[in-house]
Order: sequence, then structure tokens, then C-alpha cells
Amino acid sequence: MFVDASLYLAVLPLLPQYVHRFGLSTLGAGIVIAAYPVSVPVVSIGCIALVPRLGARRITLASAALMTVATVIFAWAPSALVLVLARFVQGLASGSIWTASMAWVTENAPAGHRGRESGIVTGMLSAGSVMGPGVGALAGWAGQGIAFGLVALVALLGVVLSYRAPAGRDAIPAGRVRDGLVRSARQPATGAALLIAMVDLLAFGAVDLLVPLRLGALGHSVAQIGIALAVGAVLGAAVGPPAGRLVDRLGAPVVGSAAAACTVLIPLVLALEPSAAFQFGVLVVGGPLFAIVGAAMFPLSSAGADAAGVSHVTATGLMGAVWAGGFTIVPLLVGTLAQTASTQAAYAVILLLCLPAFILLRRRVRVIPRLAPADAGSGA
Repeated sequence: MFVDASLYLAVLPLLPQYVHRFGLSTLGAGIVIAAYPVSVPVVSIGCIALVPRLGARRITLASAALMTVATVIFAWAPSALVLVLARFVQGLASGSIWTASMAWVTENAPAGHRGRESGIVTGMLSAGSVMGPGVGALAGWAGQGIAFGLVALVALLGVVLSYRAPAGRDAIPAGRVRDGLVRSARQPATGAALLIAMVDLLAFGAVDLLVPLRLGALGHSVAQIGIALAVGAVLGAAVGPPAGRLVDRLGAPVVGSAAAACTVLIPLVLALEPSAAFQFGVLVVGGPLFAIVGAAMFPLSSAGADAAGVSHVTATGLMGAVWAGGFTIVPLLVGTLAQTASTQAAYAVILLLCLPAFILLRRRVRVIPRLAPADAGSGA
């Protein structure tokens, strides 16, 4: 998951360079971003059936190996087509890593400490995000082959660590996948987790595409954009574990709603064309906000799975499908709107989509049963 986060974010500071090198339009840059998550919804749903049969560890191991191979191809991609196809294969690995790994964590964590454990994982994701912009900056300076070749070596280390990791307790098969998804989605806690994810992916799906392109157009370098993303990721890595403990103390609904409220404001302000300094600040804020969202989102989804009587991989698979589907559609939507209308119109549409999701979130939060306190489940 550390490598997954780094690979997704590494291309963001490189978008202006890809536009120049391959002659891409804004929509073409959006396709480069969307190629990574486009396959994840199908893979995530497929993992709901595969994880109980094969085990989360085995699936994570195979995914880490696939990620390594795809990253080697990406490192020396000679054309935009090969670049996009390599990111597509990376996304195949990403979908199973997300679904299997988070189910692996929540199935083996005591109920009252899932916030803490999820916070540690999202902190590691943020740590990967630290590496991602740095890789992008290194690629802009030393070349894509060297930068992403180093990432492939780190991915290979992930294969070794996955092989050595204990299998732990795996999910128990719980009937038909469709029935489990429906029962999980009907739970208020799962619904709240999905809505928090929706707000985050809408806002930052737009930010990931438009802010780097805007800063590049204003003359700022790949290194400057990469540094801003890296600073945000450092903050996210630091915020993740305490955010998880805060979730265990105050409750995931409270913390998740607060993070979503802050996120909704971002497209509103960006639509007003703030200064470059403010847009750099948005890139920095993204890291800690994501860490807080993740620390709240996964305890909510696993609580919904428990209430529905289904395995945690059902909830994480559903979350992965929605999350990746959004990060596939939003860059394409935003890229099309920015190219045919304006950047301000793109942000306005995203804001109009965020607001009803946030209102529904507030309604769901009011009917969620209180989750287990931090000292519950210690004997599980």
C-alpha cells in the first residue's frame, strides 16, 4: 500500500511534462490519471469472493508481484499508450491490494482499536505519498527510468515482506457476493463511510488534475509541485496514528463528518481562482485530510459489515469499488469541463456534487449506533 500510494501520486507533478512530451490535452492528462483506478472497481468486487477462498496474504503477495512488473514497464514507457497501459496494470494490482490488505487489518484488529490500526495504515499510505511526489520530482530531473526503476525495487521489497508476513485470520465465506454487498450498503455506518469517500474523491479528484496543471501554467516547476505534495504527505503520515486514536475516542462518525466538512470547502475556494500560494497550500492540506478520512472511513465500513453479518472484505471491496470508480470518472469529467468550458466551471460542478453527498452524510451519521469503545473487544 506504501508503493500503491507513491505510484498514484508520482505522476501528478509530472502532468505538465507529459502534456509537453506527448502532446496531451487536459483530457489526455485526465486519462493518464484515470488509467490507474479504472479497473479497481471490478477487481475490488472480485476480491470479495476470492479473499475468503485464497486468503488475504496470498492475494496481497500476488498483487505486489504484479505491481513490481508493471512499474518496470512504466519506468521505460516510450509512448503515452504504453504509459497508460502500464498504469492500467498497476491499477489491477492496486484494487486487490486495497481490498485484501484492509480486510486483513480489520479482520485481525479488536473492534475498539480499528481506528488506531486504520490510522497506522493510512499513515503508511501518506508515507508512500511522501515518496510519490519525490519520485515525480526525481523523474523530472534525472529521467523517468531511474526514478520509477527505484520504485520497482521498493515494490519488490513489498513482495518479500508479504511473503514473510503471517496469514492471520481470514474472512469466512458469507454466501452470494451480491447479497452481501446489498446488506452491507444498507447499514448506516457503511453508507456514511461511502459518503465520506464520495466527498473526498470528488474534491481531490479535481485537485489532483487541475491544481498541478494550473501551477505548471503559471511557471512553477515539477520540483516545486512535488515538494508541496511531499510536505502534505509528511503531515499525513504524522497525523494518521493520532487521528486513529481520536476516532477510537470520539467516534468515527464525528471525526469523519468534520473531515468531510473541511473537504467540501476546497472546490468552493478554488472556483474563486485564489493565488498560487493558496493552491500550493491545498496540495499540502490534502495529506493530513486524507489520513483523517481513512482513519474514520474504515472503522465505519467494518462496523457496517459487522451489523450486516458479512465479512469485512465485503465492505472494503465495496469501498474500493466506489473510491476507484470515482477517481476514474472525476478526472475525466473535470478534464472535459475544464477543456470545453473553464476551470471555474469544473470546480463549480464538483461543489454541486459534494454538497448533496455531505447533506446525506449528516443524515446517516444521526442514525448510526454508537461504535464499540476503545477498551472493547480486547479479548477478541
